[in-house]
Amino acid sequence: MAVVGVVLIVVAGVYIYSRSRSGSDAAEFAYSIGGETLDAHLGRSAGAGAAGTAGTGTTEGEQPIPLELLAPDVAQFASLYPGNLLNPKYWAAPEWAGSDPFGGPTIPDDFIPVLSTDLFRDFDPTADATRIRIPSINLDSTVAELAIVDLNDQKSYQTPDNTVGHIPESSAPGQQGSGWFFGHLESFAAGEGSIFRHLPEIAELMKLDPVDVYVETPDSVYMYRVTSTSQIHESELRLSSSDDAQITLVTCWPSRVYDHRVLVDATLIAYRPL
Repeated sequence: MAVVGVVLIVVAGVYIYSRSRSGSDAAEFAYSIGGETLDAHLGRSAGAGAAGTAGTGTTEGEQPIPLELLAPDVAQFASLYPGNLLNPKYWAAPEWAGSDPFGGPTIPDDFIPVLSTDLFRDFDPTADATRIRIPSINLDSTVAELAIVDLNDQKSYQTPDNTVGHIPESSAPGQQGSGWFFGHLESFAAGEGSIFRHLPEIAELMKLDPVDVYVETPDSVYMYRVTSTSQIHESELRLSSSDDAQITLVTCWPSRVYDHRVLVDATLIAYRPL
């Protein structure tokens, strides 16, 4: 009994300490790409759009994109081979370079760049998401539409069970507006998985290299680029929309307390029909 008592005291102490510190790291998640660098970050300065090309490519009759119009980190190193091929996170120590792919500002050749404020010319995306991938955090998960659960005195969305949940009333992949996706940081008691356990890491990763999110439907793959991260108290969470085509990924924070939410916002930059 004494051992059990000690364990309970330790657990309670850890929880009380964690709760007292909850929200103290909010500033670490407050990061966004804005101002003059946003267009370059999203590939817009490289001619992105229904009639343009991505990355450093050009359309017929156009001149190459000047280095000063590229993302600042690429412009600085594009003339230093193999700096323009190396993931920026390894630039400080190229002898220890890993194999992580370079995430931007280029768009894969098999994707069609779009401006997220444009309407699609050839189809109106309405299909539900079936899968989401974030290569930078090794995330590859199915996506399910969340149902509304009747809790007698109130209603709530069901929690995602070993999957990423999409709020059905929010925008579908590729649509104008905001699509909201939820996943567990961890779920020891309910056993519903920890799909988004590495999502909070994006706040630091995006400072080194653009972070891309791929959302799949039965007929297309949509490529979104992360533009901001933030942390808010659970009571402040409100679903919102946008004139842009965006997605917001949400998970609970911090571990053991879960009274805050980490939000990751991304903007549509390209798509590929399947």
